[in-house]
Amino acid sequence: MKKIAFLFLIYDIFNLEELWNKFFLNVDKNKYTIYIHFKNNVPLKYFEQYKLKNCIETKYADISLVLAQNILLEEALKDTNNEHFIFLSNSWVPFKNFEFIYNKLSIDKSYFNIMPQEQCFPRCNYLLNNIEKKNIQKSSQWCILNKKHSEIMISYPNSKYIKLYKNIYAPDEICYITIIFINNLQEEIITTSNSANNATTFTNWAGMDYAFPSNRGLKNYTFISEEEIHHLINSDCLFGRKFNRDCLVYFCKEFYLKLLKNV
Repeated sequence: MKKIAFLFLIYDIFNLEELWNKFFLNVDKNKYTIYIHFKNNVPLKYFEQYKLKNCIETKYADISLVLAQNILLEEALKDTNNEHFIFLSNSWVPFKNFEFIYNKLSIDKSYFNIMPQEQCFPRCNYLLNNIEKKNIQKSSQWCILNKKHSEIMISYPNSKYIKLYKNIYAPDEICYITIIFINNLQEEIITTSNSANNATTFTNWAGMDYAFPSNRGLKNYTFISEEEIHHLINSDCLFGRKFNRDCLVYFCKEFYLKLLKNV
């Protein structure tokens, strides 16, 4: 039976840990695994047992984030039944139920939300010494990888990641998608183009095509209306991020849990 690996990069806690506990409730445990890389070791209520023992110090927009992602992939690949590897953070919420996500992901595909290539430069000029310009790409860090592509990512030694990407800003947005292009694997990925509405992971950044105008460009949510929750659950997005703990009361309301169950 195939499994989905949920790979969490967190600072200390889950903003909405209670909600994630409900998400996994009554799901067949043979269908998923959970791995948590943390920065500060604060006890978790429901997911403490999933913390890694080999976490490293990470910094914002730094190569250490890529190395932490690699650690998560290495741990998850030890389970040969894991077929997809979803990167998540402490601020995420699910917009679909587990079975929908499980059945939605194509086993031979990975998923990226790709940004315009011009956003790579001049910040990536350093890479031009080693990588063809056409292959230098930018995407959201929060991708979903299949097993083949995950194995390719960790086949690169950390020393190579550090050598190539240490001196660029936010290499977590550059290196994985660039490796896909270097290996001519573009036909093996499903992409959205700098999108909020259709990406596997919703993020409400300015400049994206978000169709809920009252909150367009809102980065961090402390409140969300029932109307907007309906909109997001009915979108193509599987997850959303940048939701603060203040949103727990809205997402744990009965109407949301019913919507999530029926999607």
